[in-house]
Amino acid sequence: YGLTICSMEPQITAKELEAEPLLPKSSNEAFKVYPGRFYVLAVLALLAIQQNVAWMTFGTIPDESYEHFGLSDNVITLLAAYGSIVFILLIFPSMWFLDRYGLKLTVVPSAWVLAIGSTIRCFVPDGHSWWIILFHIGHIMIAFVGIAIQMTPPRLSSVWFPPKQRAFATAVTTLAESMGITIAFLALPYITKKYSIHTMLYIQAEMSICVAVLATIYFPPKPSTPPSPTADQERVPFLKSMKLLLTNVPFLFLAISGGISTGSNMGFSSVLPIILNPTSGFTNNVGISSWSQFFHSNAWLGAISAFVGVIGGQLAGIIADRFQRKLKLLLIILLGISTAFGLYFSLAVYGYISGSAVNIFMGLCLQYFFTFATTPLYYEAAVEVTYPVPEGSSAGILAVLSNIGSLLFQVVAFMHIFSNAHPEKARAMVWAFSSLGALSWLFLAFYREQYKRLDLDDEMVKQVSQWKEVNY
Repeated sequence: YGLTICSMEPQITAKELEAEPLLPKSSNEAFKVYPGRFYVLAVLALLAIQQNVAWMTFGTIPDESYEHFGLSDNVITLLAAYGSIVFILLIFPSMWFLDRYGLKLTVVPSAWVLAIGSTIRCFVPDGHSWWIILFHIGHIMIAFVGIAIQMTPPRLSSVWFPPKQRAFATAVTTLAESMGITIAFLALPYITKKYSIHTMLYIQAEMSICVAVLATIYFPPKPSTPPSPTADQERVPFLKSMKLLLTNVPFLFLAISGGISTGSNMGFSSVLPIILNPTSGFTNNVGISSWSQFFHSNAWLGAISAFVGVIGGQLAGIIADRFQRKLKLLLIILLGISTAFGLYFSLAVYGYISGSAVNIFMGLCLQYFFTFATTPLYYEAAVEVTYPVPEGSSAGILAVLSNIGSLLFQVVAFMHIFSNAHPEKARAMVWAFSSLGALSWLFLAFYREQYKRLDLDDEMVKQVSQWKEVNY
């Protein structure tokens, strides 16, 4: 009849078109979570724990390392520094690999690299010989595994966990590294003194092989049904993602803040035994028979401070899942309290307030509690403000800055700017430690928070609900 029939269908926006593949066609379930996600999370956490135990090996037993293998302080510092050096050199190709091939082909081979790196250290005999080259090779391999551990947590939480569990999952894997440090401080000296340094290396090799076997048994690249709308969405290609990250001003403020905070804490741990040395009444003894010995033990101080950091991070992850759009507020509060306790620790070390061992012990532990509580929040905030950049890329940049900060402390120690012979120079580092905390807080204040991933999750979940109302 010559009439034009006008469609009453609403126009589809770009975001709706992007979301369309996630809408169910013949199933009532658009998104689903699987119990297997906890196994995958546990495997990555165990890998992080074991990698950090292996990385910390000789730093926790310097006297025995020199006695059996002739490892000097410089060599031990270099073996530890491989972690940051290898990370900085290989992080960018590793981010591309994760983006291109996914979690399984990143994590499972890394687990076997750790197993091999830990095992070849067992072949070094006693004595000052060229065999110690195997330590260098092993620690370079161990350092390489650290790349996967530091860049995969937010990717795994995004792929396997729903929005209200993502911060918790990120906290578990990122803070497993601190748990590894706790175990290293206590278990390695104990096993070495009770049995032998070779037995300790054998046990590490066996544990690394067990983790590799667990990863091989079950570690799918992703679940068959995504846990959230954004879990299965395409991410920006690697080269473009690098450009977006480096031009994203809010992310740069956030990343610099997180890098300063995390890196300074990681690096400060390496000079702590020099600051709190025997002339100050502190020792590296693990065996204790009184509370006084406990509070004067660097080994227990390092272990307990790392452990309370794990607790702080897990609590922060749970809180962040309940208050998903308050990450900046949480970070400002936690980092402000952390900076205050860092200053408290510095004043105690210099005697401006009570410099008792208990005061120093409690000050540092509380500082670590609140600092490590920020770690999973930094990772989650970075993913939110940079979406749809791949999670591994934003986490990688954040980890690069942390490793640079840590490496600076190690370089200072390696250059003998301070040593046990000149502890007063090392003590000056506590002021740098406190000042860096305040600087990190300042950069965080300029960060403008955005929740791009959560916004899209909420929008697409709403679309799925509307779709079901119409079709069922």
